[in-house]
Amino acid sequence: MAELKRFYIVMGDCTGCGGCAELQPDYIGWEEGESRPLLLSDVAPDDVINELQAFCPEDCFECDS
Repeated sequence: MAELKRFYIVMGDCTGCGGCAELQPDYIGWEEGESRPLLLSDVAPDDVINELQAFCPEDCFECDS
């Protein structure tokens, strides 16, 4: 089983493109009224976090060490 890590969104950098919610809907939701992502879980496997970090054009996803 993959180890889970804590991660978060740096909202100040987010442009609201919505790609993260489409890419990982089990972990990232979408606030329609605010046009911004929200965490459905603050822990995820490395591969999920790595995919979000690689896909995000503004580098909004950070991981606790």
